[in-house]
Amino acid sequence: MLIRPRLLTTAVLLGMLPLLVAAIYYRESHIEPKLPAGITVQEYRRAREAFELKYRKVADEIDVLSWIAEWKLASRDPADAVPCFAAIPTAHPKYGHMARYQQGHILLKLHRAVEAEQQFRELIAAEEEAPALEPRLLIVARENLRHILEVELRFEERHRLLKGIIERGEEDPFEAVVYGFPTVLRWNGPESILWLEQFHAAGPHSPWLEIALGRYRTGQGRLDEARPILERVYQEEPTNLWAAAALIACWQECGDLDRAAELVEQLPPQSEDDPWQLLTLRGAFALQNGNADVALAAYEQMLRQVRTCTEAWQGVAQAAQLKNDVERRTKALGMVAGLGRIQNHLGKPLQDAADPNSFLDVADLCVEYNLLTEGALMVRAAIHQAPQNERVLATRKAIRERLANEGLPALLGP
Repeated sequence: MLIRPRLLTTAVLLGMLPLLVAAIYYRESHIEPKLPAGITVQEYRRAREAFELKYRKVADEIDVLSWIAEWKLASRDPADAVPCFAAIPTAHPKYGHMARYQQGHILLKLHRAVEAEQQFRELIAAEEEAPALEPRLLIVARENLRHILEVELRFEERHRLLKGIIERGEEDPFEAVVYGFPTVLRWNGPESILWLEQFHAAGPHSPWLEIALGRYRTGQGRLDEARPILERVYQEEPTNLWAAAALIACWQECGDLDRAAELVEQLPPQSEDDPWQLLTLRGAFALQNGNADVALAAYEQMLRQVRTCTEAWQGVAQAAQLKNDVERRTKALGMVAGLGRIQNHLGKPLQDAADPNSFLDVADLCVEYNLLTEGALMVRAAIHQAPQNERVLATRKAIRERLANEGLPALLGP
């Protein structure tokens, strides 16, 4: 009689064991983690319940944070979604890449350029390693990154970004023009300045933002504002060649030519990493000193990177005149004139990208001045708009043959 109750108790306990295990698992799996800033326990629990009701499975922490982020994104203040997206690791197989995209997109809308750039760069690198997003979203991310670089006047980085896009054949007509003629188009207009000022006001700050603001203010003639900004950045980062170049240009505009020239002399020797602005400044100061060889070295390095830089061709012409090099001077002046003609035609494809002839007119001028790569890019833009157009096909064939004869990359296919 004493044995039966003991056996009964054991049996009951054994029968209850699965229920106890399930209850412990449920409780442990529903412990709220350390929540992102601005997210309450109540919000977390509601989101968890909503997720589990919809998908009929236990939600983990990342499931819930993603759900809350989407809630916040649809609210009046999407900035509240940023901490949730930030808590989702990029490597997460389901939510990671989209979290970086959404976080970057929100931050850019909030004009928090430094943080937005970080998100877009991380996303692009992750997508190149293991694609997970729809291609159109990656395109938008690259466009947003390009926009940040343009506003901050970081043209060298933008050029590298576009180079990768061009090599993959993913450029749109606008990107083809910008890559082919990066120094011809102006980027310091009122709209760009407004964007930069909004970036600066929103913070956080970075040397790039400070340098860009100083350059914009220099271009606006607001030298009393530009000078202290650039002097402070250069004092804080004396090895930053972009800061040095911007400060030299500012001192030039202020009429402090001796100080500008002294800084040029103090800089490290010219290298392949020199900013474009610094290369043209090195060339200009060398010309002032009558040093044609130093000037040519600077301008020709610039042209190796951007063959359509009018300022560099003008510098080559002046240096060639000092050296009595008539042939080189004639060629350089011819390029200056040709780029002037091209610039007069560039507005049309930017304003009416649907018309293939606007790109082909530029392509013809490029061929005339032996700018074959740039011409091929214009043809690619025209093909994008009208792949079977007779003029498009004829120009494509002509430039493709010229590229082959010159041993240049076949940008127009077989």
